[in-house]
Amino acid sequence: MRVYFGITLCVLLLSGCATNLSAVRGFADETKKIGVAFDPILGKAVEHCRQQFLQRRIYTTDTVLAKFDAESVLKQASETCKPIEDENATAKRMSKALADYASQLSALAADGVASSVSDDFDALSAKLGQFKDAPKEKIGAIASLLKYITRSVIAKSQHDAIVEALSHEEAVGALADALVIYSDRVYGGYVAGRLSDQPVLIEVLRAESASPISSRLRLMDVYQQTQSLAEQQKAIASIRTAVGQMKISMRDLRQNVDKLSAQERINEVQKLAKDVRALYDQLSRAF
Repeated sequence: MRVYFGITLCVLLLSGCATNLSAVRGFADETKKIGVAFDPILGKAVEHCRQQFLQRRIYTTDTVLAKFDAESVLKQASETCKPIEDENATAKRMSKALADYASQLSALAADGVASSVSDDFDALSAKLGQFKDAPKEKIGAIASLLKYITRSVIAKSQHDAIVEALSHEEAVGALADALVIYSDRVYGGYVAGRLSDQPVLIEVLRAESASPISSRLRLMDVYQQTQSLAEQQKAIASIRTAVGQMKISMRDLRQNVDKLSAQERINEVQKLAKDVRALYDQLSRAF
């Protein structure tokens, strides 16, 4: 009986000392989803640049058909969008860094061990200064975050390891904000430009009398394209909302590292999960 009581007391004491890290794991999981959510947006940025260039050349050019050089137009589209393509490559590495950070934090909250990331983030650190949407005063903090992601962690104290991970709050927020600003400026800018071009395309097609059936089919395509572009435009607002709540949730965790089990931490992460679900619902409609 005494042995049974002793075992029970030991279990109770251990249970009492254990910290419920579900809020940290939940935050990490939702943050990783945000990092991944940038993929379709960034993936479309260069495509929208090219499509806008091509459609304007096709529908508004005065060049006679006999002299229209498709190969030359495609080459010009690629050259025009090359700067965006280069900048977009950096943005994709940044979104992967955000997801990798979340994976590190999730691993620490699970068993206190986080494997190093094999990606060479030194190259990304070097490009950060050229990324116009990353605040100059926070480049150093982001570079420190990238260095942190690339090292493995075997926590002597799981709590201390999580505290260290959450100490990168400023850099994580700056990284996510830079991605939102970039997405709005580049991707959002081209989506808005293409939407404003749609009435011009429709006018040209309605004036075409040589092949009315082809024009009607193309008008149907333009209508569906306009609907798709409108949904894609809404994705920017959704991801901005999710990033805003991500920053609130992370600050709440960092400021209450000794109360990670409290219901208030879980409540904030549940708000984040709700915003991330709304983001993914919008992405499914847009893409």
